Amino acid sequence: MTKDLNLENVSSTVENVLLPGIGWAGSGAVVALVPENRKKLVKGVMLGASIIVAAATQAGNKQLKSSTKVLSGVAIRQGMDLLQDALKKRYAITDASPASDKLIAGAIGLACPDGGCQYRNDALVYDAAYVPSLQMPEYDTVFEELEEEELDNSFA
Repeated sequence: MTKDLNLENVSSTVENVLLPGIGWAGSGAVVALVPENRKKLVKGVMLGASIIVAAATQAGNKQLKSSTKVLSGVAIRQGMDLLQDALKKRYAITDASPASDKLIAGAIGLACPDGGCQYRNDALVYDAAYVPSLQMPEYDTVFEELEEEELDNSFA
């Protein structure tokens, strides 16, 4: 197995992983710039266009082109986003959810309660109004100041 490992195999594998990742991330960045009321439309257009363009440019080639790899990342990202958007209300997972729902939700990235562990964090907006305050008890304690020579500095 290791005798077949060479620079060409490693670079091909890196390309096969990196290029779809670039399509995945790039398409997510583009959708982030789109107004909220147009996101589903843009996701659908990107999904359809990436599939059609990949099929058209790949036609007749036995080996995957780099552009097809990037476009596959776009299609996977936008397809999963649309699928999650369509099914997130159906698969609102709680501890009491049946195992079949948890399996399906896990497969499409909706397995955490309230969508907390998805790759997107748009549902996890920080709201200071919900942060509990710390009620510290008051103590009648007197702190004595130590002379500098009395302190044991273990880091010195």
